[in-house]
Amino acid sequence: MQLGLSESARATTAEEARFRINYPNSRPRKSRIIALDKTAEATLERLAVGYAGGHAHFLRYVEAKPVSDSLKMLPVDAVLEDLSGKRTALVDEIADADVIVMLTTAGSSAEAAEVIGNACFVRSKMTTGLVVSSAEVPALDLARTLTSMRPFAAMLVISNGDDYVAEMLSALRV
Repeated sequence: MQLGLSESARATTAEEARFRINYPNSRPRKSRIIALDKTAEATLERLAVGYAGGHAHFLRYVEAKPVSDSLKMLPVDAVLEDLSGKRTALVDEIADADVIVMLTTAGSSAEAAEVIGNACFVRSKMTTGLVVSSAEVPALDLARTLTSMRPFAAMLVISNGDDYVAEMLSALRV
């Protein structure tokens, strides 16, 4: 055991490397990354370039599907659109998904998070919220976005740029 090293530094030593699993995950994750606003769509498009041919679907939130007045229930479906413009239903996209990531911009309304969060909740799907912020965004705007997303994301992360979003997606094995 090497003294003076942090736990992270110790885990990267050659001595500890012998305990690592040296083969890829046997089952690739099926990921859905959904942009909730126009600014997040631009980030989504930049991120998608590096993921060609994978199991990740990069989608835009278009609108909630109308709910019948007679049902009096929460909206749990929406219209999504892939980067080529093909429309699909939220429930179809998340049916076999392992990872659902909602991408939004600080200061934007996160109403779409409620619809997606409800759809995932009734199907026992975990969600992650990624909020892209910057120094120019007032703290109150960031707080409003976080507050509106919090009930609908099991994990909520603030990012200060696209690079961190890409790293977060990598950490989630997207």
